[in-house]
Amino acid sequence: MLGSSPALSPEAELVLLTTAVRPSDASLREALRSEIDWNELNALIRYERAASVLLRQLDRIGSGNQGGQELRQLATMSVMQMLRLEQLLHQTIDIFTQHGIQTLLLKGAGLAYTAYPSFADRPMGDIDLLVRPGDARRAWSLLQKHGWSLAEGVEAERFTGHHHLPPLFQEGRTFRLEIHDALLPEEHPFQFATESLWTRSLKVAVKGRQLTVPDPMHQLWHVCVHFAWSHGMTWGSWRTLRDCAALIERGRLDWAEFVRLAKESRAATCCFWTLRLARRFAGAPVPDHVLKSLRPPYSEYIVQRLERHFASSLFPSEKRCPSVRLTQRLWAMAILPGWSGHGAARHWHVTERWSATPAPAASESSKGRPLMDTVRKMIAGGAYLFRLGRVSLPVYSA
Repeated sequence: MLGSSPALSPEAELVLLTTAVRPSDASLREALRSEIDWNELNALIRYERAASVLLRQLDRIGSGNQGGQELRQLATMSVMQMLRLEQLLHQTIDIFTQHGIQTLLLKGAGLAYTAYPSFADRPMGDIDLLVRPGDARRAWSLLQKHGWSLAEGVEAERFTGHHHLPPLFQEGRTFRLEIHDALLPEEHPFQFATESLWTRSLKVAVKGRQLTVPDPMHQLWHVCVHFAWSHGMTWGSWRTLRDCAALIERGRLDWAEFVRLAKESRAATCCFWTLRLARRFAGAPVPDHVLKSLRPPYSEYIVQRLERHFASSLFPSEKRCPSVRLTQRLWAMAILPGWSGHGAARHWHVTERWSATPAPAASESSKGRPLMDTVRKMIAGGAYLFRLGRVSLPVYSA
């Protein structure tokens, strides 16, 4: 009988431990006893913006020096960038308030003030602000008079039908801001009205300001859908798992209402996979009955193998599926667009419109070899599927 092999690298397992609200000391020390490649780890945490969180957890157990000077430099830079980003956020809110523009903090900015103890504790790459549709263009133009600028070469028409206007930048391209007039791009298949975010929004007091944030239930729904549908469960993994754990730990969720929202909005499978991964890797306290209610109609055997596939897709450092087409088919198998009522909508349709990049022409060396290339891809895909039956996944332990 073939034995199982780990699905994740030691570096990925260590980073995943930091998605928990209170990572286990014993688990962290055990992970550090593995053969960690610190160059690989630093590259991964740079990609995920996890340096400050990882260093804090390593310092807590007295192992911070193992990461070396580069880890400390990355962590220091991350904190400084978050402090500056928060300052820019407050300046933006003040400008909008002066001009009568209502603003709701989406994604990282909203989560930083509701699910985390401080803004710097929720690393992010940009600021996402939702405004009323009638104010979007005015808000976007207004910011360009206050230090924000459009990246050179950006074609604004590419953003037609998108859920946000072309991104704006400040201090080179260090800081990015997006003005949203909707929660998701127009191709999305979900029955969710952006107006409901405003209806149930909350006010939080921050440094003399009243900031508007989504209700925790809507925040969790958006985290799940953004990861499982918009990102196809292949990007933003560290932040997603950590956000789920942080939101759920606060205990402000009505699970019956959340399940009802997930089903009525056609997001049950998206929520299932995101929450299942968050429970496995981040120890998020998701009740069994919630996962059972959201679960696609598959046996545990199938669910486990799909879970292993998505685990291998969490980080770019891992052995991902070698075929784009197979990746899409496994995603569709998990999300079940037909069963979920999504019709023909697929997340890669948005990506294709967004990138607007023509397919590369075949090189001279590859012409005349379509059969050979197809066979290679089939062999690689078959080997990958075989591997899914053998790998083992770590389970979060408190």
